[in-house]
Amino acid sequence: MNKQHESYANADTSQYFKSDSDNRIQISSAGFEFDTSDRKWVLDSETNAYVGFVGSYPQEYQESIIKTLAHFAITCSAKYVTQHISELKRFLKHEKGFTLAGLMAYKMLTPKGSREQSISVLRTFLRKMVYLDFYVPDEFMKEFNTWILKGREKGVPVSSQDPVEGPYSELEFRAIQAALDFKYADHTITDREYSIVKLFLATFRRPANLKQLKVKDLIANSNILVTKQTIFKLNIPRSKGGGSKFRQQSKAFVLVESIGLVLTRHIQSSIKEAEAKLGRKFSEEEAKELPMFSNHRLINDLRNQNANNVIDYLKTEIPHLTTYELTRELQAIVDKLEVISERTGKPLKTTAYRFRYTGGTRAAEAKAGAVTIAELLDHSDTEHVGVYVANSPELGQQISSIMNNPLARYASAFRGEIVKDEEDAFKVNPDATRIPCADKGCDVGSCGSRSVCTDYAPIACYLCPKFLPWKDAPHNEVLQWLLEERNRLSETLNDAKVVQINDSAILAVAQVMKACEEEKKKDV
Repeated sequence: MNKQHESYANADTSQYFKSDSDNRIQISSAGFEFDTSDRKWVLDSETNAYVGFVGSYPQEYQESIIKTLAHFAITCSAKYVTQHISELKRFLKHEKGFTLAGLMAYKMLTPKGSREQSISVLRTFLRKMVYLDFYVPDEFMKEFNTWILKGREKGVPVSSQDPVEGPYSELEFRAIQAALDFKYADHTITDREYSIVKLFLATFRRPANLKQLKVKDLIANSNILVTKQTIFKLNIPRSKGGGSKFRQQSKAFVLVESIGLVLTRHIQSSIKEAEAKLGRKFSEEEAKELPMFSNHRLINDLRNQNANNVIDYLKTEIPHLTTYELTRELQAIVDKLEVISERTGKPLKTTAYRFRYTGGTRAAEAKAGAVTIAELLDHSDTEHVGVYVANSPELGQQISSIMNNPLARYASAFRGEIVKDEEDAFKVNPDATRIPCADKGCDVGSCGSRSVCTDYAPIACYLCPKFLPWKDAPHNEVLQWLLEERNRLSETLNDAKVVQINDSAILAVAQVMKACEEEKKKDV
């Protein structure tokens, strides 16, 4: 064994690399069986590794490369294996074997933007080959090991506050929450859609974690003496790190009652729908093992299963959404909310990681330390949370910025409809009630909803799609009141979150004033 590379080993792999043919069948880190003699390895529910390219390497390296790839497939994530495959294929474009000329060509012709990361992946693979006692020319590795590579820059979207890839601004984050609640109340989105977005908003977990959720992971506890509310606990699977298997570990997360209740309704309706399509009832054990968010293949797969194999099938990740499918569904739901970013003036771009970045940034703004942020984001250590602590810009814009920002008119704050007066409001809703601003002794519009509402008027009204502000109402009085209240909080409290609590309403009032001005111009 070459002791020089002992530090690159992370497992005892001697059991996997026997010379006899009986060792061809292996189990990936995700629990999927694959045959090392095949050209395609199925490593998890969404990753196939195609290894036929290895035949283009000189024969003296082929078995070594296959066995090293198998080692990574057994001990690391499927995605990590595909990264190594990509770099081994890239190297083949320059040289068939491990020669110095090929190494230099690989270095020079690898795209600059990803050069150091690509080189690091290939070097890790070859160092592992050496550690496993496979042959790589000494002069090749000696040269390769002298290269000094910079670490990958971490947290760029967060540190740069990127408006497209980075954390959401406070206004964007609140707009998503408000639009989600309004669309759900209007039955525009389903229990499933509401639950998916709410879980990303509340837990800040990766899609790779949330896709693994099963029905049994939601636990309700009503035996709480100090409150009449039901306490919901969600056991969220953990999947970060090489070699982590499907649902091998989980971590409890407490949900507020409103989210837990909708999630419960989603589970009940999805089970009922699946039973109707399948033509039979699920047993209690089967129901518990169902995915919380199943894929469209579930029913057909269940129909094709032998009755004795159903539980074994449900315990795998096959009936679950893939990370890609869950991310695409999340994006489609947020697109339905029609939220406009005040920073770009365009529809909000959604990625699962933007919610995660937002959680870390909001925690840092609240003065949370590295350990707390790591716990919130379910990091195993504090290595990657420093960017939040070092870059904790104010999540809400300063009031002057909100008022003077030329893009503010695009933000999704006011979502109602301007009407001429109360008489016009009655045309929309004959039972429309007046909306007062008690602190300023004036009325500003009418409520277009026919439902009972207990939200705080008029602040909540300006953010409600059912609000019918009157064209000639003194909205400037409401704006002045909100500004005075914000200044008072700023002077008396040292809590940015509380000071910024009405920023979305301030922006909405400003938008109503602008819309009323435009309506008045039409009358001239």
